[in-house]
Amino acid sequence: MIFNNKRSELEIVAEILSTALKETKKTRLMYQTNLCNSHFKGYIDFLLKKRLLMMQEGNPRKYYITTGKGEKLLADIMNVLSQIQEKPSTPLDSF
Repeated sequence: MIFNNKRSELEIVAEILSTALKETKKTRLMYQTNLCNSHFKGYIDFLLKKRLLMMQEGNPRKYYITTGKGEKLLADIMNVLSQIQEKPSTPLDSF
């Protein structure tokens, strides 16, 4: 969480992609990311359209899994978030 203890859209996308690195059912993915159904649907539709996530038909349910393109984006997002969230070192830190 970067600002005001609310997740940014990038953090939510990273959470979805991270959770779906292994085949994940829709309900579990929605609960793991703590999103209501309408917000979840918007993110899933976006990620599917951009081919960052794919849906696989299982028996009897559908599964979501992060694509290779999604894995690359996840790594990039995590890198950016780690840079933003790092505390800057100050001269006082050495004392």
